[in-house]
Amino acid sequence: MPTIVDVNRLKGILLQPGSTWKAIDGEFTKPAALYKGWVLPLALIGPICGALGTLVFGLSFGVIGAYRVPVVNIATIAVVDYVLGVAGVFALSVVINTLAPTFGGQKNDVQALKVAAYGSTPWFLAGAFQLIPQLALVGILVSLYTVYLVFSGVPIVMKPAKDQAMGYAIVAVLGALVVALIILAIHTAFIPAYSTLRAR
Repeated sequence: MPTIVDVNRLKGILLQPGSTWKAIDGEFTKPAALYKGWVLPLALIGPICGALGTLVFGLSFGVIGAYRVPVVNIATIAVVDYVLGVAGVFALSVVINTLAPTFGGQKNDVQALKVAAYGSTPWFLAGAFQLIPQLALVGILVSLYTVYLVFSGVPIVMKPAKDQAMGYAIVAVLGALVVALIILAIHTAFIPAYSTLRAR
């Protein structure tokens, strides 16, 4: 397992998920390698781009307009988002692993982490669109590809019973959405109220 993001793996999971999931399924790896070589570097994209975008364009409150945000707040949000990104992958892996026996699958921490880590790739990459606030909607659409990757990865990597694979994949996706909503709620809690900010 590489210690930096493998570009070929990146292309594979995005453009050829079926064959890439099969390759991932057979790979021997350790959780530390997955975090170091994939999750930790990719999780930086959103916080860094979000911080730069907020620093340059301010924080938008819809029709109210854009407001300047103190650097300390921007830094705090970036750190929180980074921690949430990494924690989100762990939480999703726990959900996937816990559900496995229910659907006749193998309970395996590493396999579940593979699905969560590689399946979250579009979510991490979508963070780049935070660099320009006007592209936020595009980022949301890109991140939704995570739903498909988790849906397609679970049946291959977690080995559920054939007649329960679809149900397992659907419940895993629902788990991913719940994790995403929790992350969004925590992120929102750290955004300063517009009444405390100055207009740009």
